[in-house]
Amino acid sequence: MTRILYQFPLSHFAEKGRWLLDAKGLDYQIHNLHPGLHRFFLWPRTRVCTIPALNDHGHWVGDSTAIALYLDAQYPDRPSLLDAGSPWRGPQLAINILAERIGEKVRQLVMSHLIDTPIPVAMYFQDAPVSATRRRMAEATFRAAVKYLYKAHPRHIPATREALASLLDQADMLAQSRHGDFIAGDTLSLADIALCSMLGPLLLPPSTPWSVDALDSEEARHATTQISPDLLAVQQALRERPVGQYALHIYNHHRHASGNWRGQWHPAPSIQGL
Repeated sequence: MTRILYQFPLSHFAEKGRWLLDAKGLDYQIHNLHPGLHRFFLWPRTRVCTIPALNDHGHWVGDSTAIALYLDAQYPDRPSLLDAGSPWRGPQLAINILAERIGEKVRQLVMSHLIDTPIPVAMYFQDAPVSATRRRMAEATFRAAVKYLYKAHPRHIPATREALASLLDQADMLAQSRHGDFIAGDTLSLADIALCSMLGPLLLPPSTPWSVDALDSEEARHATTQISPDLLAVQQALRERPVGQYALHIYNHHRHASGNWRGQWHPAPSIQGL
């Protein structure tokens, strides 16, 4: 059997999962699930409907934080993701919670701006092995679901920006008070991985799913020239914040990615006929 991480390529929560495995130095494969249909595949195996999910040689774990705890328990000889028995463990877990709250607002804000452009669909579905008709249906369903589930609509943008700014203020204080590269402790931890990956869709670090060079579709690349000035302003402001500068530094110096984020399509057997 093999170690497989199930994901959506564009998801920053999936990036967190990939980074956890890379930080542990573990070999793994990546399989992409179809948005929406992924729930039918994951729930019977993990009792969680969200990605990422890990199948570690037959042992299933859902949720990125649960994956981090599992990896530390299962592979204690590998670099630790949390400082066990250290005063840093509590702050690392607290920062992880803050990071996921930031991640929810980042997703809502970015999708509110981009959901009607080709970019999210091009990245989530990539070269999914479905017919053109089914792809159009899936794309329409995906857009409707994102708008409903994440309140990704222009009318929510002011409130989302305000909530995100408040969370980033807290993250700025942490970034400014750190000693050395890392935000809680002397080594890369779950806190760094969570916070940096959650900011990825706004920071657009090179060699990540969100960088312009990652877009295969000419249509998607062209769409990046049509990103609203408001979203560009948010992106630039984040890069100038202490937490943005910290996250870019971590990406540049401590993100040793496997470069496999595109993954391969692996629809669940129970939904192959849909």
